[in-house]
Amino acid sequence: MALWGNIDNANNSTIFAPAQVKRAPTAAERTALFGNTTADVYISGLTVGQFGVDTNEVTAARAGAGDRAAHAGWVLKTEGSGGRAGRISTEVLVAMGSMTGDAEDTVYEDFVLRITTQPSNATANTTAAAQATFTVVAASTPIGATPTYVWSYANGAVIATNANVGVTTGATLTVNSAVQTTNAAFKVVVSAAGADSITSSNATLTITV
Repeated sequence: MALWGNIDNANNSTIFAPAQVKRAPTAAERTALFGNTTADVYISGLTVGQFGVDTNEVTAARAGAGDRAAHAGWVLKTEGSGGRAGRISTEVLVAMGSMTGDAEDTVYEDFVLRITTQPSNATANTTAAAQATFTVVAASTPIGATPTYVWSYANGAVIATNANVGVTTGATLTVNSAVQTTNAAFKVVVSAAGADSITSSNATLTITV
């Protein structure tokens, strides 16, 4: 039986990881420990999990995606629960140059999203049926995320895709003042696989006659 591998699944995780928390180093214990994020399931009073962390996830963590990982490889994360909540330790069990596969993006995310250009206020003339555009520019750390965009009014009501109201699936929202006849504010949620979503600031549409 191999002690570990570089593919992110239970069978390749480190066989000795359970011994770090005083459990038998068996395949069954290793499987129970792999990817665990549920408090008290593996050990009462603790949330203990073993995770395969790739270089992308290390970069994202350093950029502020949450859990820290010093190096790609197999990582054991221990977090107190109940009265010990908030006490977190992260230990690199095996440092590896590369990991293949991606079992989870909740504890160790692939990307951190950020908005580099917020949408700006705009003006449109109702009589001329003028159009107003709102554009957001987003980036990721590390680079490579594929962002998606959901535009909504400031109150959170999502704008239905409609040629007269606007195109809501891209980085730019186009609003026709013949349809949107009152002042309104808009925002956009930017999402990507393997990352937490982020929300822009509000941008106001001023309708003129």
